[in-house]
Amino acid sequence: MNANAIIAVFKRNLASYFGSPSGYVFICAFLVASGAAAFCTDDFFSSNLANLDQLNEWLPSILLAFIPAITMSVWADERRQGTDELLLTLPGSDFDVVLGKYFAAVAIFTASLIVSLATNWLVLFQLGDPDFLLLVSTYIGYWFVGLTMLAVGMVASFLTSNLTVAFVLGVAFNAPLALLEWGISANFLDFSRGIISFSAIIFFVSLAVSMLYLCSILIGRRHWAGSHNGWLRIVHYSIRVISAVLIAYSCTVFARNHDFIRIDATAEQLSSLSDGSIEILEQTDTLVEIKAFVS
Repeated sequence: MNANAIIAVFKRNLASYFGSPSGYVFICAFLVASGAAAFCTDDFFSSNLANLDQLNEWLPSILLAFIPAITMSVWADERRQGTDELLLTLPGSDFDVVLGKYFAAVAIFTASLIVSLATNWLVLFQLGDPDFLLLVSTYIGYWFVGLTMLAVGMVASFLTSNLTVAFVLGVAFNAPLALLEWGISANFLDFSRGIISFSAIIFFVSLAVSMLYLCSILIGRRHWAGSHNGWLRIVHYSIRVISAVLIAYSCTVFARNHDFIRIDATAEQLSSLSDGSIEILEQTDTLVEIKAFVS
């Protein structure tokens, strides 16, 4: 891994985002969309809670529109402008190029989240007494969700040279993750409650790594595409990608069964047992079911 090559690609792509109005437009659009989802509903005022529950419900749909807008130009624009071959002459591996582009996309997404966190906290602070660490935990969850969706969106961009097609494919590839129960809904739940859990992090990170590995294979196909044994390479790399996804799934299952890191970031420790309750449970040999009702 060549750190200089990664940094060079990162700076180049980051400059392309902020060297034109597109990066600033994305940040402003994300800020408006997240603010509208959080506060411009009757549920926010009827619940009388200074939190982001309404934004959490709309988050998958918001990211499903905005993440492909970031990733659609990652590789499709390089092909359209004919700069892809020049980029691949860097003294680094294909995976170095993928990481450099990925880190640039993560950087602009992170900047959007920081601005959104600051503005939403200010609004909630004016209206009530929000738990700041709960908000931070929620946005950490947003960040990990974005890591995965950015990697998936990059796969879509590597498949075409048309920006519009790259955007549509990015939406299509991310739709199962965003809309089905096994994806964001199930694994983001801990973050929305103020819990930073090992299992949730492993799910998003392992899936992102699998997709980045697939991106590096898609770049490297130029070395063997069209050769007499090209179909053998296709089978070989397909097996490797499937294996990577299975490893990611196995890591997720293991983490859920051994979720030994669960940090309750809420100020009132709403998801943690008191010392007295823990002592009672340690003295009990039978199965205990705990039901908590928080007002």
